[in-house]
Amino acid sequence: MKKVAIVLLMGLAIGMTFMSCTPEDQCGTVTNYSIGNNGNYIVYIDGTSHNVTFSTWWEANVGDYLCIEY
Repeated sequence: MKKVAIVLLMGLAIGMTFMSCTPEDQCGTVTNYSIGNNGNYIVYIDGTSHNVTFSTWWEANVGDYLCIEY
């Protein structure tokens, strides 16, 4: 039983590592979203605009915590 618990804890630790932001990521609170004049999708994270894919733009809600990987 101890081995199963250790394996589960290790899996959880590894999973949390992959889900956290890295220094290259832009993380913060979504403050707004819009579509640019040239049709690109923009999400504002802590007031700074970032061009994103349609799916990221569609899922973004003001107040959500979001990390964009670069």
